[in-house]
Amino acid sequence: MSQEEISLSPSHHRFQKRGFSCEKAIKYFFASNAGLTIVILVLITIFLLKEGLGFFPGYQRELEVYRIAGLEFVDISRKNLTAQEQLTSVLNRAYYAEINGQAAREMKRSKEASALFNAYSEQTGPTRDLVVNNSQAASDPKSEMLAILKTNFEKQKVKALASLPATPHLEKNERADLIESIRTRAVDSTEDPPLVAALAAELAAAQEKYAVPLQGMRATIDSFSSAGSELSSLVSEMTESVTATKEKIQGADILEKDRKTLLAAAASAKDLAEREKLTSEATASLAEKPDVEGPIQRLMERRADCVKAHQALQKTTGGILAQLPENLRQPDARRLLKVARATWPLFIADLEKTPAAIHAWKYDAPVPLTAAISSFLTGKDWVTGGEWQDFYGILPLAAGSLMIALVALIIAIPSGIGAAVYVNQFASPREQGIIKPVIEFIQAIPSVVLGFIGILVFGTLLRDISTWDSLQWIPGFPIEERLNIFTAGCLLALMSIPTIFSLSEDAINNVPSAYAEASEALGASRFQTTFRVVVPAAFSGVLAAVLLGLGRVIGETMVVLLVAGNRIKIPDFSSGLSTFFQPCHTLTGIIAQELGEVPLGSVHYRALFVVGILLFAIVLAINATAHHFVNKMKH
Repeated sequence: MSQEEISLSPSHHRFQKRGFSCEKAIKYFFASNAGLTIVILVLITIFLLKEGLGFFPGYQRELEVYRIAGLEFVDISRKNLTAQEQLTSVLNRAYYAEINGQAAREMKRSKEASALFNAYSEQTGPTRDLVVNNSQAASDPKSEMLAILKTNFEKQKVKALASLPATPHLEKNERADLIESIRTRAVDSTEDPPLVAALAAELAAAQEKYAVPLQGMRATIDSFSSAGSELSSLVSEMTESVTATKEKIQGADILEKDRKTLLAAAASAKDLAEREKLTSEATASLAEKPDVEGPIQRLMERRADCVKAHQALQKTTGGILAQLPENLRQPDARRLLKVARATWPLFIADLEKTPAAIHAWKYDAPVPLTAAISSFLTGKDWVTGGEWQDFYGILPLAAGSLMIALVALIIAIPSGIGAAVYVNQFASPREQGIIKPVIEFIQAIPSVVLGFIGILVFGTLLRDISTWDSLQWIPGFPIEERLNIFTAGCLLALMSIPTIFSLSEDAINNVPSAYAEASEALGASRFQTTFRVVVPAAFSGVLAAVLLGLGRVIGETMVVLLVAGNRIKIPDFSSGLSTFFQPCHTLTGIIAQELGEVPLGSVHYRALFVVGILLFAIVLAINATAHHFVNKMKH
């Protein structure tokens, strides 16, 4: 080696001679960050499993108490009683839907007049109350304070009259007369304006008129409703007995848990005196075994009465279906009547099976751990904090999450992918400079802000639009609840569009330019090249973008908590497409709503962690699938 080459070689720093260098420090820094991420993920997984898996033994014990105390026996009869009440509700809804459908014009006119007057009253009510109260209390009616209040009331009245809601079904002269009667209304008047009262009377007369041909249906519904009175009284009597037994068992379980806690503390205590004190307290807290045999035997004596009540209900309701009208005129009434007819055979079949179930029930039958697991995974009820029994069924929450995600993806997939294709393949540089920042800016909007927009603007606007006569052909219109599946799905679609857009555009960018050049060289147009060559080549990346958008939708909390309606119930799928306008609850929403209020370490607390584990597994599976398609695209 020449002297010049030796002089050009880098001189070693004293830290490099000892094995240290800037490059190694940076390498160790990023390696430690990656390792820390893995450690955090492992710790989160362990924590979720530790808190969540303790739910199933606790829930198993709750189901054991549910059986031992006799609540399960009572629920055999309560199930049929609830089904009878639900069928009565469906028939009543069909009856009133038929009447109100025929009196739709009168109902719309009455509602619009009442809504106009209520809007005025809401805006002027506070200042009006001040005027009335001071007029009654003031000794001098011409006092300065009262004059100021009256002036404020007049200003508020003018403002309210200028912002009244639309009344498309009222004639112009009717609206003018109504507004004039409100404007000249005495400040201390408590009666409704004449037009509001007249339209209410007109509606009542129309409903009475259209109810005359349905008198037979009304009598049949009333007969069916009263048929369950005997069973209802029996269930109420048994409920009081089994509830008292359950409270005794739960009290004994609490004392036993406290005793075990004291014994564990005594075992770990180092001081002998403290250990003896804790042991004596544990001995003193030993619970007496509650008497279960006596109450259960008295409950079993009611078996014959339960069977008799069910047989009587079956006999009474057997001919009810034939007494109902064959068809109704209004679409909603026809749909509800069809639902009742379809459900009726199931109701009768359950009544027939119930006597055998009553005789076969055993209070001392063991409750396996698999029963708790299957009850959680297939249960249709999520009932917590009730006086009767807590049930942790995941199906209502999973159904809500799935339906909201479906609505979101139906909107977000064509919007996000379409925007990505247009921006990447067809848009001019100026358009790209506008569209991309705007779409990516949506991702920066806090979800709680979108939730408020959904409540105050979008949900209200959608409900108002659904009342338009020209849109009544849409299933589910008019919308009864502004907070529902569709509203939440639209907002989540807005949140997931930036994710789908950005990743889809990256996937299209990763397609080799030679593909497009070869297609255009063969004479294909830009449109043909895009949709027959470029997009199919980027399919794996686009699919990964959709999956990651789905993961964003499934994991979102604040929007669904604020906008979905929070009704823990499986949607009524018999409603068809109008099912999407029903309220629901979600997996993420139930955790956010209830976790801060439940006792630490309780069964309810651990149930929420199991929901978290399920969410964790779902999102992890979605992301793993998306990662698979991303790797497939690269290769």
